[in-house]
Amino acid sequence: MPKRRWPPDMSKLSPKHQFRLERKYRRRAALKFARPKWTKATKLVQWGVIGFVLVYAFLFMEWDDKGSPFDEDVAQLRRAFFASVKGAFSTLPPAPVQRSNDTAKDQ
Repeated sequence: MPKRRWPPDMSKLSPKHQFRLERKYRRRAALKFARPKWTKATKLVQWGVIGFVLVYAFLFMEWDDKGSPFDEDVAQLRRAFFASVKGAFSTLPPAPVQRSNDTAKDQ
């Protein structure tokens, strides 16, 4: 049996057979060129950049000097956010040491 010629002469094939070959080739090409790790990494990077820009714009960026009705709300939110971050990463001061009355009697 001789080897089939590739690509086949599409003008000699029936429309049904042409469609089958095109569908098979499209599926195989999609499988061959699919890069799921690349797609996932790209999506993660895109969402990371979007999140970073939103957080930066909301917490760190100074928008303008004119002032707006929301300036005090944003400033209050910033203070609350940074206070919670500071509280999460810092330790509480030690409790003061109190002397009991028993030690005063012994001396």
